[in-house]
Amino acid sequence: MNSLVLLRTSVTVFFKHPVRSFLTILGIAIGISAIIATFAIGRGAEMRIRSQIMSMGENAAYIIPGNVFERGRVRATLGTNPRLTKTDVCALKEQIPQLRAITGGFDVLEPIVYKSASSHDRIFGTTAEMITVIQERKLAKGELFGDYHRKYGLAVIVLGSELANILFKDEDPIGKTIRIGRTPFLVLGVLEPYNNYFGNDDPNKKGFIPDTTAQKYFKKNDKTLNDVDFIVVKFGKEAHEGETLRKIIRVLRQTHNIRPGDLEDFTIFDQQSIANSAATASDIIQLFGLIAASISLLVGGIGIMNIMLVSVQERTREIGIRLALGATQGTIQAQFLIEAATLCFVGGIVGIVAGLGISALLSILTNLPGFIETEPIFVALFITLIIGLVFGYYPARKASLMDPVKALYNL
Repeated sequence: MNSLVLLRTSVTVFFKHPVRSFLTILGIAIGISAIIATFAIGRGAEMRIRSQIMSMGENAAYIIPGNVFERGRVRATLGTNPRLTKTDVCALKEQIPQLRAITGGFDVLEPIVYKSASSHDRIFGTTAEMITVIQERKLAKGELFGDYHRKYGLAVIVLGSELANILFKDEDPIGKTIRIGRTPFLVLGVLEPYNNYFGNDDPNKKGFIPDTTAQKYFKKNDKTLNDVDFIVVKFGKEAHEGETLRKIIRVLRQTHNIRPGDLEDFTIFDQQSIANSAATASDIIQLFGLIAASISLLVGGIGIMNIMLVSVQERTREIGIRLALGATQGTIQAQFLIEAATLCFVGGIVGIVAGLGISALLSILTNLPGFIETEPIFVALFITLIIGLVFGYYPARKASLMDPVKALYNL
């Protein structure tokens, strides 16, 4: 009996007991769907983090107040909450000439409105240097704000290309007035599209206003006018990033009066360390997903073996007839192995489809990009075939070793 006939026989058996076959492959399908979904979400989370890194600009680092890696153990400077200040910015400029650019800034999280259109994306209160030098972005139309606008804290804004499209659609934004919160802002310019990012955290949806303007309208109730929400630095081409980061830490520890042995009250996110952390987090997510999937696949494999044993018992007379007509033990064994592998393969296909669906749903619910690679799909199919062969071997071997005489009289 050739392989094609064996495969056709296996499919016939599958459709002969559809409910039992479906319940048998359910464990395999769940395990495979978990593998696909875990890889997709893990990679999606990694891509989201990498997107946020790239939006800072290449060869840049982002500094925020507070030690996010040692939450609850941060030493507050002089009894206050951790802070970053303009004094820190000046100290870094003076003591680290290897920095190509440095700027402090503010986060503005207010609704952005023009007529009936609105957006709730982030606005940076910063300098033009962050746009042109740190992020290396260019104007599509209009102009950037300059020293004059910063000096008087004028309410002007430069829009990302997608933010401009959301608010104005086909209108020319230049010279138009929008509102950020309750404050009217004049649109000075629109940036060219920035395509060097992954996922849904689109830097083209961001806007930029002068730092003095952000402080004047949105930070006026803060305790001190010297504070900033973040500091962004750009490394020079000749600077060694690791050495420069150590200098930044040393300068900030000095300006914050942090004693030797005490933890920093700030956190530096440089691109390489965040990329490594993102990859590690993705690997951990995938590892736990694989453990859960492996348990499900083990249970599914045991289910396959049990059902195949039942099938062997039910088809004892059929096996006896085939052996009596000259079928070899190898043929009988191959038939049941192919049946087990077919069940697992169908379960794998169902699991892949379900996994892709779950990935798409989770991507929508979590706003993470569902990053699908072909490699896990092929690996999943290979695993299903191996499970079918491993867990189908014992029932197949048992069927092939039957005594044809005893099998024929097993009514």
